[in-house]
Amino acid sequence: MLWPLHWLRLLSTANDFSANPVLGSLTLNRMGLHVLRKRAALAICRWRRARRSLDLADGLAEQLSGKGFAKVDQFLPEAEFLAVKAELARAALPVLEMGQPPALTRRMNLDANSCREFYPALYRLITSKSLLGLLRHACGYPGSPIIAIQCVHSDANAQGQGHDPQTDWHVDTFHSTSKAWLFLHDVGLDEGPFAYIPESNTATPARLAWEREQSLRAANHVNRLHAKGSFRVTEADLKKMGYGDPFVGAVKANTLIVADTAGFHRRTPSPQPTVRVEVYLSLRRNPFFAGLYPGLMSLPVLRDRWAGWAFRWCEVMLKKGRPSWIPSPRRGLNDDELNVLR
Repeated sequence: MLWPLHWLRLLSTANDFSANPVLGSLTLNRMGLHVLRKRAALAICRWRRARRSLDLADGLAEQLSGKGFAKVDQFLPEAEFLAVKAELARAALPVLEMGQPPALTRRMNLDANSCREFYPALYRLITSKSLLGLLRHACGYPGSPIIAIQCVHSDANAQGQGHDPQTDWHVDTFHSTSKAWLFLHDVGLDEGPFAYIPESNTATPARLAWEREQSLRAANHVNRLHAKGSFRVTEADLKKMGYGDPFVGAVKANTLIVADTAGFHRRTPSPQPTVRVEVYLSLRRNPFFAGLYPGLMSLPVLRDRWAGWAFRWCEVMLKKGRPSWIPSPRRGLNDDELNVLR
């Protein structure tokens, strides 16, 4: 509790109540520590967004700030969209896998170095100013995102097969972060679409009261992700907080969804085995000081070639017996993933 680093982390992205005795302190959270951090981060985010909103058109800034998400149909010109799909069909990029039974997520990370020469349509996409502008506005700060081709295999949740934690309503952390998905094929209501609770990105009195209640018991919560600060919420609590019906993103191919993941969201449970292929982006930085110093992904040594470094790091962690993402022996999309793109 007296270790200075625990206190300094209050000014960072730190949100693991179980690992930091200051963040997880029952006494301090009764006094409002967690709620204070959340309110401060949201206030700074609103200020930054107000400065960036002129960069966006067609009411997208208002959608992101108000509802917490924006949906853009036909994001890419048709010819460009088909070029992206054609490059993916032949791409031989390294693949990382993460199992959260019954779901399996496979990613091919994309950076300028891996795309510029051999995959020009993908390169144009990952450097798109309009795409990056939406992502940066959603989180309220500048930076370079993680970008990947993401393939989600969601099997039917049979008995004993486990529980996919991404199908629980949750927030990613206490402050605004952004994620985006460009869907490369149609996604139906029964195919695990993205879902979001509109306006849950803001701090109403009822929401702050719920946040305070969670902070009092988060450090010892039975749900590991909840204890680490990615709060899970029941549908009953969502109604108590006054939220309305969710947005469920059953979408056509070439639809982009950008979301502030400080709002409640989830992957809708699928009643049948499904495969989803999408371009995935994620931007998460220090909510208090982002913009005052370059982000890690913006450093020259990483900016254009971070994907290769990330793959090698995962290989090292696998050898040490502490894997998170596991390198796959096969490069590129597998047969099931190629089939949904056709």
